Amino acid sequence: MQSEENLQLHFDLLSHRALLSCGSHDYVLPDCYPTKEMAQIAAQKFAWETLGLKDRARECTQASDLPVWLR
Repeated sequence: MQSEENLQLHFDLLSHRALLSCGSHDYVLPDCYPTKEMAQIAAQKFAWETLGLKDRARECTQASDLPVWLR
Protein backbone atom coordinates (compact mmCIF):
# COMPACT_ATOMS: atom_id res chain seq x y z
CA MET A 1 0.00 0.00 0.00
CA GLN A 2 1.41 3.34 -0.98
CA SER A 3 1.99 6.11 1.56
CA GLU A 4 -0.70 8.36 0.05
CA GLU A 5 -3.22 5.60 0.88
CA ASN A 6 -2.68 5.99 4.62
CA LEU A 7 -6.02 5.10 6.23
CA GLN A 8 -7.15 7.16 9.22
CA LEU A 9 -10.41 6.62 11.04
CA HIS A 10 -12.05 9.47 12.92
CA PHE A 11 -14.78 8.19 15.24
CA ASP A 12 -17.28 10.51 16.94
CA LEU A 13 -18.34 9.14 20.33
CA LEU A 14 -21.52 11.21 20.48
CA SER A 15 -23.02 10.41 17.09
CA HIS A 16 -21.30 7.02 16.63
CA ARG A 17 -20.44 8.03 13.06
CA ALA A 18 -17.11 7.40 11.40
CA LEU A 19 -15.06 9.29 8.85
CA LEU A 20 -12.38 7.45 6.89
CA SER A 21 -9.53 9.47 5.42
CA CYS A 22 -7.58 7.91 2.59
CA GLY A 23 -4.92 10.15 1.12
CA SER A 24 -6.57 13.46 0.28
CA HIS A 25 -10.12 12.05 0.28
CA ASP A 26 -12.59 11.69 3.15
CA TYR A 27 -15.47 9.21 3.26
CA VAL A 28 -18.30 9.17 5.78
CA LEU A 29 -19.15 5.56 6.52
CA PRO A 30 -22.86 4.87 5.93
CA ASP A 31 -23.84 3.41 9.32
CA CYS A 32 -23.59 4.21 13.02
CA TYR A 33 -21.30 2.00 15.08
CA PRO A 34 -21.57 1.29 18.82
CA THR A 35 -17.77 1.19 19.31
CA LYS A 36 -14.71 2.50 17.53
CA GLU A 37 -13.51 -1.08 17.09
CA MET A 38 -16.63 -1.93 15.08
CA ALA A 39 -16.13 1.24 13.06
CA GLN A 40 -12.55 0.16 12.38
CA ILE A 41 -13.72 -3.20 11.03
CA ALA A 42 -16.28 -1.44 8.82
CA ALA A 43 -13.59 0.98 7.60
CA GLN A 44 -11.31 -1.90 6.66
CA LYS A 45 -14.10 -3.59 4.69
CA PHE A 46 -15.05 -0.28 3.03
CA ALA A 47 -11.46 0.40 1.97
CA TRP A 48 -10.98 -3.19 0.84
CA GLU A 49 -14.13 -3.43 -1.27
CA THR A 50 -15.28 0.08 -2.20
CA LEU A 51 -11.94 1.84 -2.52
CA GLY A 52 -10.38 -1.16 -4.28
CA LEU A 53 -7.45 -1.70 -1.93
CA LYS A 54 -7.80 -5.45 -2.41
CA ASP A 55 -6.22 -4.95 -5.83
CA ARG A 56 -3.65 -2.33 -4.79
CA ALA A 57 -2.47 -3.51 -1.35
CA ARG A 58 -0.52 -6.57 -2.40
CA GLU A 59 0.90 -7.24 1.07
CA CYS A 60 -2.61 -7.65 2.49
CA THR A 61 -4.55 -10.85 1.84
CA GLN A 62 -7.83 -9.80 3.47
CA ALA A 63 -9.59 -6.67 4.72
CA SER A 64 -8.54 -7.22 8.34
CA ASP A 65 -4.87 -6.93 7.28
CA LEU A 66 -5.29 -3.28 6.26
CA PRO A 67 -3.72 -0.89 8.76
CA VAL A 68 -6.24 1.73 9.89
CA TRP A 69 -5.05 4.40 12.29
CA LEU A 70 -7.63 5.34 14.91
CA ARG A 71 -7.96 9.05 15.72
